[in-house]
Amino acid sequence: MYEFILLVAVVVLALLAVALFYVHRRQTSSIHNILHLVSSLTRGGHSRRADSTVPGVAGELARAVNVLADEMGGRSAQAQLDKDHLISLLAMLDHTNEIAIATDNQDCIRLVNPAAARVLDRSLDQLMGQKLDHILEQPELLTLYRQAFSSNKPVSAQIALSTATQPFTPGGRTIHCQVTAATIYNGSHYRGTLLLMRDITEVVRTLQVRTDFVANASHELRTPLSNIRAAVETLKDADIPMDEMSKRCVDIISNHALRLQMMVQDLLDLSRTEDPRAVVRTDRLDLQLVCDAVMGMYTTQAGEKHVQLLVDIGSGAGALPGDERLLTLTLKNLVDNALKFTPTGSVTIRSYIQAQAADTAGASASVVVEVADTGCGIPEEDQQRVFERFYTVNRSRGGADRGTGLGLAIVKHAVAAMGGQVELESELNRGTTVRCVFPYRNGHGSEAAAAVGP
Repeated sequence: MYEFILLVAVVVLALLAVALFYVHRRQTSSIHNILHLVSSLTRGGHSRRADSTVPGVAGELARAVNVLADEMGGRSAQAQLDKDHLISLLAMLDHTNEIAIATDNQDCIRLVNPAAARVLDRSLDQLMGQKLDHILEQPELLTLYRQAFSSNKPVSAQIALSTATQPFTPGGRTIHCQVTAATIYNGSHYRGTLLLMRDITEVVRTLQVRTDFVANASHELRTPLSNIRAAVETLKDADIPMDEMSKRCVDIISNHALRLQMMVQDLLDLSRTEDPRAVVRTDRLDLQLVCDAVMGMYTTQAGEKHVQLLVDIGSGAGALPGDERLLTLTLKNLVDNALKFTPTGSVTIRSYIQAQAADTAGASASVVVEVADTGCGIPEEDQQRVFERFYTVNRSRGGADRGTGLGLAIVKHAVAAMGGQVELESELNRGTTVRCVFPYRNGHGSEAAAAVGP
């Protein structure tokens, strides 16, 4: 009996020894595999995986290394994808004529394309790592660059790079650029800013030639049109017998000569508001005086139509820094338009202060000047196009008195020249409101700020 128990014990010990040897060998083999996997990961290989079924510490280590290999494989694939995108982007920037400059969060240049190097007259190596304000000395460019940081979307502006600013002096000429600045973020972390500049000098020159041609042609047409109208009025006033056909022809000539004269005047006004060389004043205007003067021009016309003319100047909104000629031109066109399409009711000029978030230019409020009527309104499908040149809504709205289609285009450019923007609200058979929003700047807006309050 004792011998049997001893034999069983020996067999059990032998099996245990074999099992321990197998486990030890498997763990040793697994550890070697893990070491090979780690070595493969350091060389960029991410396809191999360790045996995670091994019991004990070796199995836990294998599973941890497999997770690491999966993460490194995903990151490597994403890094390769980003690298391919970067290569494509750099190739595109190298072959474009647009100027591209990217900075880091310390305003140092980290990416610049050959087009920028040509315009800046420096090599790529000389530009890399330089502070942006050491390279670009144009104040408008640096202002736009800083505005991009405080904005949650790209900002854009047309900037003339003059011969007085180095190094933008190739051949001693002025370069007109459409500049866009956009911030670069990695998640919520600011990484830098991208500046894109497109040379639009030829486009600006072409537009200027067109503007000059329209202005010159319109100016030259004024004299013959005035003579035609004078001749027609002379025929009407003269005691000359005319049959019905002759009278009708004279009336047609008179009406169309007047329409041409109005169009020529509108073209002149439009060309002046579009001309970038025009001087825009920033005088402190008394809105009450300007509005009363404009309304006085239409007293007779409004009386004939039994339309009431009203002026409502809100508290704190009686003054506006701007150009009196442009503001008067704006209000004249808006009141004239309102009267044409208001058969009865009222036309009102009102102004008020509108609070807004402070911007980088220092404006904490806006002064709103709007012209509202109780006329026939504008169909919704036409509201987006009424500020286009020569666009008129359905002729049945105004009959022969529909105008030239240039009034609202003039308003849009005149308001933009004073730094404002135009908005329109209209409802059929309920009336139209055209709203001109002007920023109040520091130094002009203490009265407005007091009126708005906190």
